[in-house]
Amino acid sequence: MTLQLRALAIYSHTGERREVEFVLGRLNIVTGASKTGKSALLDIVDYCWGRSECTIPEGEIRRGVSWFAILLDRDGEGILIARRNPGPAGKASEDIFFERGVAGFPENPEAFAKNVTADGLRRQLSIVLGISENKHVPEPGATRLPLEASASQAIFFCLQAQDEIANRRLLFHRQGEQFIPSHIKDTLPYFVGAMGEDHYLQRMRYDEARARLRKLERDFAEARSLANEASGTAQALVQEAKRVGLLPPEAFAESPADLRALLATAAAPRELAYARNDDPATDLTDLENRRRRLRGDMQEVRDEIADVQRLEREASEFQVEAREQEARLASIGLLSDDSGDAETCPLCDSHLNTAIPSVTDVRRSLTALEGQLKSVRRDNPRLQARQADLEARRNALDEQLRTVQTDILARISENERLRIEQDQFTEQARTAGRIGYYLENARTVSSDEGIRLAIARARAEVSELEQLLDQEALEERLLTALNLVGRDLTKYARKLDLEHGENALRLDRKNLTVVADTLDGPLSLPQIGSGENWVGYHIAAHLALHGLFRARNRPVPAFLMLDQPSQVHYPPERDVGEIDGKSDEDQAAVARLYRLLFDYCEEHFPCMQIIVMDHVELLEDWFRDSTVQRWRDNIKLVPVSWLNRG
Repeated sequence: MTLQLRALAIYSHTGERREVEFVLGRLNIVTGASKTGKSALLDIVDYCWGRSECTIPEGEIRRGVSWFAILLDRDGEGILIARRNPGPAGKASEDIFFERGVAGFPENPEAFAKNVTADGLRRQLSIVLGISENKHVPEPGATRLPLEASASQAIFFCLQAQDEIANRRLLFHRQGEQFIPSHIKDTLPYFVGAMGEDHYLQRMRYDEARARLRKLERDFAEARSLANEASGTAQALVQEAKRVGLLPPEAFAESPADLRALLATAAAPRELAYARNDDPATDLTDLENRRRRLRGDMQEVRDEIADVQRLEREASEFQVEAREQEARLASIGLLSDDSGDAETCPLCDSHLNTAIPSVTDVRRSLTALEGQLKSVRRDNPRLQARQADLEARRNALDEQLRTVQTDILARISENERLRIEQDQFTEQARTAGRIGYYLENARTVSSDEGIRLAIARARAEVSELEQLLDQEALEERLLTALNLVGRDLTKYARKLDLEHGENALRLDRKNLTVVADTLDGPLSLPQIGSGENWVGYHIAAHLALHGLFRARNRPVPAFLMLDQPSQVHYPPERDVGEIDGKSDEDQAAVARLYRLLFDYCEEHFPCMQIIVMDHVELLEDWFRDSTVQRWRDNIKLVPVSWLNRG
């Protein structure tokens, strides 16, 4: 299986498309002047691969592009990934489109609709690459978590940005970011093939077998301890049974048989001292409800007594007042009926300024007052009788309340006793269960040796899986893989005529760097001078790794993108354009580098694709044939018309 890059495309905000095509299995060179967007090709691939941050430079590309897209080729199958431009100053967009089995890019971005998340995209790419289930488990005591190799780590071996390819301290893509170095180290054994495809399943079987063995050994140890009749566990259970009342305090066992008999007695089922359907709180609730009702009735009676007493009091006060008025008006009976001059006083014959009631009116009032007094005297016995009835009812309610209160206090006391009995029964049941477990295991171990056989089988399985997962054997396989990488690394370094290339070279997994083993000791890449060596060793190391990936058919993309490998000889500000590769040492070094890349693709055709973005142009036919894009004379990744229109 090989996964290569068939093409790359960008879309304008008005729906126009700009496409860059690549040749599969060959060296592809995109050459041109500075600031034409060459370096952005690598960032676009990285972004469309599912990176959480868009590293495409701010400027014309961010302003003029609406969508980025790449078209991958998996053994002839087209796989399209498109991702929306987050815009100027945007970190990333979650609008991602993924589709398999496509022939090419759509004419406009209207066909792109979000159908996958960034995490989902990375999972899909892992499936496309054929990454099997795997997991790297750190050594005991390590603080980092287990890690599963995926497409997220596979891309680290396929990209070399402009600021990485000439860095003497960073060998791999994004190595300078937090956690990335440990991810590369932990997944490298899987990607180079030191960890077999069935390693994950074997690891799961090993973990499961170890857990099963530990449980069997623990159960066996407990059972053996329980089976020992004279053990402290049995004695402790007897004491516990005495404490909770399952055995009498004077119970004593003279022999193991007596001890077993005592425990069997303690574990025997026993009946509850109370009915299970008894709810201690039920009767108490009924009593409290009854007391509440009686208190309500009592309050109503008291209110009615108060009303009757108020009526009696008001009637008595009215009677007293009426009698006083009757006495005052009695003198009116001395007056004659014909003394009806309303302007003369009937007593002293003096002249009155205002009219007074007539004798007839006064007598009529006196008669009405007498009628009212009779009514009051008639109702008074009725009120007294009603009050007597209410008093009797109040006394009866008061007696009922005292009775209910007594019942409540008695029920509370009874409930407390039942609660104590329930708690005691629960504790007895718990202790009886422990004793029953002890007796059951003691019988099992004494009569059945099957657990021994199960432990022996589990130990044999763990031992067998330990041999398959032997860490030393894994390290040996990894060392073999790295030795193969070191062999090719040395070969390519000599072809590039790099400093210390005559020594044996190796890839240092621990420090993620290249090391030259010299007579004076090992020299790592930071200790080797000159930018030409740093670029050369970066390229040689990646070519050696991809050679192993291809030879072992590992699930790593079969393309390598290199940005500005000639920068140490010809910086972007020194754009010399065409060179013949022979005029000086710089030209010769660049020519050696590109010839190595070309020959490498020829050697591994059609299984390896290399894409280089640079500004130099070698005057060689093979270089011209490998050039897929030439961006000069105002030709750029983003057409000028897109920016003018915007």
